[in-house]
Amino acid sequence: MITSPAYLTLKARIKEELNNIERLENSLKKLGLFPGIKTDNLNGLPLADEISRRVIGSFLHDYYCGLEKAFVHIAESFEESLPANDKWHKKLLEQMTLEIPGVRVPVIKKETMVKIDELRGFRHVFRNAYGFDIDPEKEQALLNNLADISSSVKANINSFFAEMDKIILGS
Repeated sequence: MITSPAYLTLKARIKEELNNIERLENSLKKLGLFPGIKTDNLNGLPLADEISRRVIGSFLHDYYCGLEKAFVHIAESFEESLPANDKWHKKLLEQMTLEIPGVRVPVIKKETMVKIDELRGFRHVFRNAYGFDIDPEKEQALLNNLADISSSVKANINSFFAEMDKIILGS
């Protein structure tokens, strides 16, 4: 079982990752891209332009990476094994939906995992393809869903910590 100091350190790390995600959301708001797309261009370039796709892709990539860092922190803090093969990113997401008796409650709901998995899939394409290969329609659809992903993740993480606070801190 995780100790109170280690648990409080975990909460601080997750708060930091959520603050980073908030910064990404604020930047997207300035561009008219969050919550939902409210513009048809970035500095005069259409959203489907290669440069715009690269900019948007970078934000979506960073967003997923922030979530993944949070999940790795959680797994490591509870001394869970991290998946270790070429599908470890997806397996980590699945692991976060599990209740581990005597260790922790689920971090996210399965419905939230499905939403995040779309983001994970995009991240994979973004990292392994050229920017001009990014499908602008898929990218924009994901961007339009980002607010829903964000609210689901934040609600799930808040519920996770509320339950774990009762178990670990007795509050």
